[in-house]
Amino acid sequence: MRIAAALLFATLAYPAAANPFDIPPERYDETINPTLQQVGSDLRVRQSACAPARCRFVARQVEVEVSSPVGRPATERITIAATFRQGDDEAGQRLLEDTLTMIGATMVAYDPRMAADQRGEILLELGDAALSVGEAHRDSADMHYALSFDDVSGRLEITAAALSAGHG
Repeated sequence: MRIAAALLFATLAYPAAANPFDIPPERYDETINPTLQQVGSDLRVRQSACAPARCRFVARQVEVEVSSPVGRPATERITIAATFRQGDDEAGQRLLEDTLTMIGATMVAYDPRMAADQRGEILLELGDAALSVGEAHRDSADMHYALSFDDVSGRLEITAAALSAGHG
């Protein structure tokens, strides 16, 4: 959890860029990789596929899907997902850390009006929910955060959506 702690510090300390919703989905990696580097993470995002209004990225075993409203090239929803395998607690811990690192970097870059202490609170709450109840929902000034974990499939999804996009 060393990187997660560093990212928690970054969510508290670093201001984020203005107008993140104007960034097109295909530029998610260009936006997130500097944040990941800034906190000392070796995690990097690369684009794996892109179609109109939706791009997919990967960072080790973490998948990211970034979408925009139809007809408008601006980010609206970011879903960060990972599938955990049973029986390997150490690998599961690393995957959870990578997943939380990705959502923390997304908070820094895409939710600039969120108060720094609220970033840390939401990041910790999402991490706790992933390990316990399997579901969480939180709003900031501009984003809705939703976490769901399916015990059967081992699939963890954390979605950050612009409040203007609605919850869904």
